[in-house]
Amino acid sequence: ESVRLWASDCRPAAVQLISSGLFPCAPVYPSLAVDIRMLDFVTRLFLRISPNHTAWCGTVDDFLRCQGYKLEGKDPLRHRFGNSLQWFNSLQASCDAFVTDLLNRTGHALRGETEEDEREQERCRVTIEEARDEDSPAGDSGCAGEFDLEYTERNTDEARSRKRKRSDKEETRPSYARSRPSEYLRRRCPTCFGGEFDTEKDRLSWSDVIVCLDACFTQRHNTQPRDPTRQHPDSFFIPQSEVEAVEARVEKARSQAAHATKKTKTSGEQDTEDDHLEDGMLLSKAVLDSCGNSFKATHEFLAKVIPKGCDVTAVMALLCRHDRPLWVVNMSTPGERQHYAITLLEKLFEHLPRFMHVGVLYDIGCHLERSCLKWGLLEEHMDNLVFAISVFHVFGHQWACQVIYHPRKCEGFGLSDGEGAERLWHGIQHLIAYTRITGYHLRIYTLDTQFHFLNGENLLKMGTWVQRKYKSLCAKRAENEKELAESGKPLSLLREQWRLQVQTQTRPLPSQSKNKGKMVVEECMRLRRSQKALDKRVKLLQDIIANPNAIDYEVASAEVDLPRVLEDYKKTTEKLRRKENALGATEKKQIHHLAKSPYVNKAMNARALKTRLCERVRSRKFELDRVERSCRKQRSEKQLNEHTEDSVRRRDPGIQQLALKYNKLVREMKDLIVLKRAPKNAIAPAPIDVSELFKLDIADELWQDIGLNYDEIDVEQKPPPPWLADESVRQGIRAMLELDRCEEEEERLAVERRAMQSWLKEEWDVAKCAINDTGVQYLLES
Repeated sequence: ESVRLWASDCRPAAVQLISSGLFPCAPVYPSLAVDIRMLDFVTRLFLRISPNHTAWCGTVDDFLRCQGYKLEGKDPLRHRFGNSLQWFNSLQASCDAFVTDLLNRTGHALRGETEEDEREQERCRVTIEEARDEDSPAGDSGCAGEFDLEYTERNTDEARSRKRKRSDKEETRPSYARSRPSEYLRRRCPTCFGGEFDTEKDRLSWSDVIVCLDACFTQRHNTQPRDPTRQHPDSFFIPQSEVEAVEARVEKARSQAAHATKKTKTSGEQDTEDDHLEDGMLLSKAVLDSCGNSFKATHEFLAKVIPKGCDVTAVMALLCRHDRPLWVVNMSTPGERQHYAITLLEKLFEHLPRFMHVGVLYDIGCHLERSCLKWGLLEEHMDNLVFAISVFHVFGHQWACQVIYHPRKCEGFGLSDGEGAERLWHGIQHLIAYTRITGYHLRIYTLDTQFHFLNGENLLKMGTWVQRKYKSLCAKRAENEKELAESGKPLSLLREQWRLQVQTQTRPLPSQSKNKGKMVVEECMRLRRSQKALDKRVKLLQDIIANPNAIDYEVASAEVDLPRVLEDYKKTTEKLRRKENALGATEKKQIHHLAKSPYVNKAMNARALKTRLCERVRSRKFELDRVERSCRKQRSEKQLNEHTEDSVRRRDPGIQQLALKYNKLVREMKDLIVLKRAPKNAIAPAPIDVSELFKLDIADELWQDIGLNYDEIDVEQKPPPPWLADESVRQGIRAMLELDRCEEEEERLAVERRAMQSWLKEEWDVAKCAINDTGVQYLLES
């Protein structure tokens, strides 16, 4: 069929072709036009497979040739068809952006808002960013004051004082009070951000929204000359200039804090050698360091990929709990540096009301929170943040870290798993080869298009998602209610035992030190001084009571204080006696001589090693409980159980190494006893059989403290707590935690359902207003 068109300035050929259902390959003098339905089909196909214009055009050319239609030229379709598809996709995106802007303006009119409000909001954001850059974070800004072992208390006095200082500073800054999330976030996920959060009905008692973070190092880009700039009108990518600004601010905060720390140490204040809790953290330094050694992501300068030949080494995404991407950043460093996560979280809080709380799931959430407190990062948002670790990665962390950061043990996360990013990377894996060699800006545009497609597909399946979550919720609830009933323990007892378990398993453990023996001797000398002071106090009170000339109120006060002081004197004397007997010396001069005793130093180091060894073996048993229970009940969780067991077994060599170090110290202690360089009546402990280390027999040398009783707690021989020794209590604690998460998930699903209904109603009202005469007239006038 031959169609002749007459083109002129008032009726261009491109306009006539589009009116006829054909899309031209060029705006002026087009030499090829493609059916718009065919372009739409190819667009939808390339969203599901890797875009390949060469293969597509070659197939069409070969098909037409076989049908008797020979196209002229060596490559008659590829270049011109690619142009048509590119600008057709750009026109589609521009149309979507135009319609979205049309609906947004109508929505503002319905809510009584104006465009001036939006401009004021943007001016406020820029001003706050400038003020934040002018603020120089102090070296101790991450401190959170005295820390309480109660795992539920996250707000310390220092944090509250920082908050008061921050509020005083913010009084001089312009602010724009949001009553709900921005339109950008409501478009990205109406289920998370579509509700009216200024009402109590749509607020939760914990995190209002849950997001997850992750990086993908397979989505990189080869270095090559930049192609012409082409930007999606509704891009997910944060501009590189903003990322670099955050990077500079993070480096400045770290350098200033490091300088302040160095200055403090040179002034004479030194860190303690034993393990300790860092300011604001619920975990000790040793646990956090062990978690850091287990993950490459914590080593920011460790290359996960070879950066040579790549201008983009990875992408990092921030997603909501429904696996919908919110923002994405291009990474240009070999490792997973923290300023990328800081950039994404700061961008999120720019679009949220100040009162909303956010739960963050990240592979190394413990280290991200540690850095924020240590360096003063995200300082103005820390009161609104709760960190946890995604489910599939949490088993690579230490057990103490899992107790605090596991989303099934952390309040407010429900049944969210934090693995949405992994599902996103799986959804765009067909683009890995294409985006690695394509142009820089075309790569970003292609990823933006793919993210929009995935979000659209996700929204269409949201009802199925909610149904599947609710069915899973009901199944988990029924299963754990049965386990809780089988345990036969009341909830009050289980909650108290869980609190004690957390307090015990997250406490700092003793470390090895070259001055361990000296520290124990100094402890004995301190107890002796305390004993003398209490003895003088007892005699003074007794003299007051026996003095007939004493004033009545002095006698009454002395009679009240005397029993308490006598009790303290008795406890101190008994404690001193046990420690001195353990050291093998009872005289003051002998205690002084033991300060440099090599045997005492080795014995204390052996005690520290054995304490850490016992805790790690216990933690290993707690971690393997899931696998053992699943094997007994024959559950279909094979992949997760294999991953859990593999993560736990990887730490076995480290535990065995601790046992070998302990046995070495035991041999050295025996040699000192033979050489008569040990205290009187000293007994060396028995070595541990490494081959039998994980069998946990009650008669194992691992649990025997002969020759190492330097702590009065161990001498008292208390029975093991129920959370450790009673299987029914442990079963009840697991069921209780799962039931708590089920209740949270049910409440969150109800809030999300109301949010979706509210969003749908508002969208329907806006759409009706936009198409009637009143709405059109308003839009034309505006």
